[in-house]
Amino acid sequence: MTQQIRGMFVCLLLLSTIVGCGKTTPEATTTPQSNQGRTTSQSQTAPQDGWKEIAGQGVTLSLPANYEGGNPSTDIDEITQKLKAIAPSYAQGMEVIKQNPEAIALLAFDPQSGKSGFLTNVNITKEDVPQDVTVEQYLKAASQQIANQYKVLEQKVVPLDQYQAGRIMAEAKAGEITIKQLFYAVKNDTKFWLVMYSTTSAEFDQRLPNFEQSIRTFKVSQ
Repeated sequence: MTQQIRGMFVCLLLLSTIVGCGKTTPEATTTPQSNQGRTTSQSQTAPQDGWKEIAGQGVTLSLPANYEGGNPSTDIDEITQKLKAIAPSYAQGMEVIKQNPEAIALLAFDPQSGKSGFLTNVNITKEDVPQDVTVEQYLKAASQQIANQYKVLEQKVVPLDQYQAGRIMAEAKAGEITIKQLFYAVKNDTKFWLVMYSTTSAEFDQRLPNFEQSIRTFKVSQ
């Protein structure tokens, strides 16, 4: 089980980095905009006004209205074009996903963060596990296996309404930029849904409240 968790978790971390990395004209770090006053429609699960629900393959997640994304299995061309509009280098990262788009249940990103040199993004994958694997076991194995490649800042079990979940906060280098990644392993029957939020370390504290609100909107489709 440990080796399987290591492979899935490290691939997820790398995916977030690949999608986020890009080359743009250096500018000041983008400050996340306020969510008040937005006019987009809000789903029933959205935590506040101005958020929208993004549907993936078997899951939904709410994010601030400026985020773009969807299900790579069906929306990969549209997602790629939106990334290309930010900078061609971001779209290049999609070539890895195009090789196996079904492996990613949901991919979303904040276009407004593009000029920081790293595109704030969230992606979701899933992994089948034996019924008796607990959140604690999964979390411990994942943290131990990535410790040599990432600096693990936090590891704990957290309640998410109807789901059990583990949470890991990790830090890594993406080129010349230090990024922070917030990872949730959400157990649902014999599956773990792996949700990864990634942004620059400079923006992380500002974006953390949104990440923590967003994960509480996570839903497995019936």
